Formats: sequence, C-alpha cells, structure tokens
Amino acid sequence: MTPDTTDRLPDPHRDAAPWLGIGEVVRMAVPTVLNTVSVTVMQFVDGLMVSRVSTEALSAQFIGAVTSFVPISFFFGVMMCVSTYASQNLGAGRPRRSSVYGWHGLWLAWGAAALLAPLIPAAPHILGLFGHSPEVTHLETRYFQILLGGVGLALSARALGQWFIGVHHPYINVTAGLVANGVNVLANYILIFGKFGAPALGLVGAGIGTVIGFFVEAAILATLFFREGAGHEFAVREALSLRWSAIKDLLRLGLPIGGMFVGEVLMWAIFMGRIVGGFGTAALAAAAILNRYWHLCFVPAIGVGTAVQAIVGRYCGARRQPLARRRTYAGFLLVEAYMVTMGVAIWFARDTLVGVFNEEGNAEVQRIATNAAVFIVICQAFDAMAITFSGALRGAGDILWPSIVQIAMAYVLGVGGSWLVATVKPEWGSLGPWGAVSAYVVVLGCVMWARFASGRWRSMRVVDVPAAPVPDEPPETVPPA
Repeated sequence: MTPDTTDRLPDPHRDAAPWLGIGEVVRMAVPTVLNTVSVTVMQFVDGLMVSRVSTEALSAQFIGAVTSFVPISFFFGVMMCVSTYASQNLGAGRPRRSSVYGWHGLWLAWGAAALLAPLIPAAPHILGLFGHSPEVTHLETRYFQILLGGVGLALSARALGQWFIGVHHPYINVTAGLVANGVNVLANYILIFGKFGAPALGLVGAGIGTVIGFFVEAAILATLFFREGAGHEFAVREALSLRWSAIKDLLRLGLPIGGMFVGEVLMWAIFMGRIVGGFGTAALAAAAILNRYWHLCFVPAIGVGTAVQAIVGRYCGARRQPLARRRTYAGFLLVEAYMVTMGVAIWFARDTLVGVFNEEGNAEVQRIATNAAVFIVICQAFDAMAITFSGALRGAGDILWPSIVQIAMAYVLGVGGSWLVATVKPEWGSLGPWGAVSAYVVVLGCVMWARFASGRWRSMRVVDVPAAPVPDEPPETVPPA
C-alpha cells in the first residue's frame, strides 16, 4: 500500500490546481465510479435476466429489494461515517487512528445483522402490506428473506469499502467490486435459468446469487484490510480491540445519516409499492423498468459524491476548508454534466430502452414507462445537486440538520404530495404521483446546495485539532492536481 503523504497538503490560502482542482476529484472519483458502475451494471443485468422469467418476477424483485433495503439502509448510513472518521484522521496526521473505525464498522455490521434477523420470519406480514397479487407477494417475500439472510456480509463489505475510500485507497474497492459482481452475474445466470445441471430457481436463484456476491466482496476486502493495512502506517492489527468511544463516534454521526437513509428508502418503497403499485401491475412493472435506468443516472454519480465526501473530510481534518469548498464544486460540475447527459439520452431512446425489459410486449407497461421517462430528465440537474452537496456536508461532519430536513421533505413532498395527487387526480394514473415525487427531488437539490453555500459546515469539528500544525509541502513539490 502506497503511504499517504498526509503532511503534504497545499497552503489553505492558495490553490495551484486549475479548474477548482477537478483533476484531484477525478483521480479520487474514477475508482469509486468504476465500483458503483459495476454494481449498477450487475443490477441491470440481474433485472434483465429476471425479466425473462416473467413480469411478476421483475416487479417482485424490485419491491423485494427496495423493501429489504429499508432496514439495511439505516446501517449503510452509519457505515458512511467510517469514511468521514478515516479521512479526517488521515488529514489530521493520525492514519493509525483511522484503522480503529474500520474495525468498529465491522463490529457494527455483525451487530446489525443480529438485530435484523427477526425480520426474516416476519417477511410475509411486511410484504403483505402492499396489497399486491398473491403470486407477486410470494415472490417478493422469498427475495426479501434471502437478501436479509446475507445482510452481515453486505454490511461488512460496506464498512471496509468506506474505510478504503476514507484512507484514499479506493482502487481496492474496484478490485473487490468487479470480482464480486462478475461472480454474482454468473451465479444468477446459473441459478435463475438452471444451467450446468443446477435447478432453475427463477427469482430465488437471483437472490442466492446476490448473497454469493456479497460473500466474495466481503472476503476480498477483509483479506486486503488485514494484509495491506498491517504495515506501520495504519497498524490495522494493533487497532483490533473494542473501543466504546469509537462505537459512540460512529453512532453520533451515523444515527442521523442512518435515519435519513432509512426514511428516504422507505419513502421510495411506499411511493413505488403502495402509491404507484395501487394503479396495477402494469404501473408497478413500469416503475421497476424506470428504476433500472434511473440507477444508471444516479448510482455512478454517487461514486463522485463519495469521493467528494472523502476529499472534503481530509481537507477539513487538516483545517483546509477553502480547498474543501473548491473540490466540492469541482465534483458538482462532474456530476451535473454526467447526469444531465444521461437524462437526455434516456429520453430520446426511451421507447427502445423500455422495450428491452418489456419482452412480453405489454402495451400498457410500454405506454406508462415511456411517458413517465420525462420525469427522469427533469430530476437530473437537481439530483446532481443533492448528491454532491450532501456528500460534502457528510465529509465535513454537517449531519443532523440536513438529515432532519431531508426526511421531513421526503414525507411531506414525496409521500404526501404523490398521495394527494393520486387521490385528487386519479385520472392522471401513475404519472401524477411521478410528477409530485419529481418536485421533491427538485426542492431537495436546492436545499442541499443552499445549506452548503451557507458555510456553516466550515466551523464544524469531527476530530481534534492536531497538537502541532500540519506542515505545508514546499511549493516546488506540490503535487499537480
């Protein structure tokens, strides 16, 4: 592992890097984007294979996955703080202390798995609340149960992945992610369709293949964590002991993020499963198809947002807030350009793209999905704002206010607005709720930008100020951005 020159940060009053330091953001973002893109492609291929089973299976996979992610997302949010603490300690010149948070992310991962285990037998009652057809509900339940069974592996991979991002070694995540996703796709192909002598399990096979992917990713990251982090710089093995102070640190910042994540995912589960699903199986299938393409827009952008979080965390840990601000806007330019381009491309190719998943040629599914695709275009510019600026705020430690505001807006505008439109204007079909939830995304993006622009995050402290100032690198050896 290449040592990180934490003591070689530019002077806070000057920035020799052109274009807001966009080169630094690109170098950090490329591996995280590659990792998120591989996940997106894997999910896209999984959905494509499941769509060949039946429309019911495609709808059930979508709702089962979203519903299972509601409780999991709480702990995913907590794990994001591993990156914040690791990067800020790195910036403060304490790389060894960053390893403490990698370990405690693992402890929390398996504690979370134990807490979520009772949801597995309760799955039939949970999925029954959506009121879908018996066949769809049965498939949703089985898929939900399988994913919850692998939650310890998924959360372990998340915790270690966030640690590697926090200590600015994101390419390790790319290696683990690409291998795991390749194994996942292969396992799904074998188990969904019954290849090479295996039984054809359909959607159940897709769930098992996903858990196998979780295992492979967690195993690779754990191996590299123990091996690559064992040197003098991070001293991973010496940080093994349980420290309640580290648990408290992660929960202090992580609880608001986790609450925001679970509130957001639950909002989308209610919107897709109950409000849109209330217009029938065709509307639900159309939502599942649109969700696949929306993922192609925002999941890679989340990779840039994650990189921005780590960069901002490091600069804030070293008390270089002006550079943190510039790198945030560099990340925003990247995300904005990508998401707007993708949204426009999806709009112009919407008929063909929807038809890829609509192999049965269901005219109603085709009509709803192609008409609703306009909302993907509308949301892209504002979704880019929400992703970038919320990531920067997390890196700086500005957690509580953004989390509370986002949850409040999710239910007032997202759920409340879409339910109101569906109730008052049912003749608009599922397009009415889609319009209302798009308004939520627009307002959220503007609010997150305003919070970042206010500068309140500049005075926030996540780690202690170093005993001595972090020395600046001599001008002639400042690394190019």
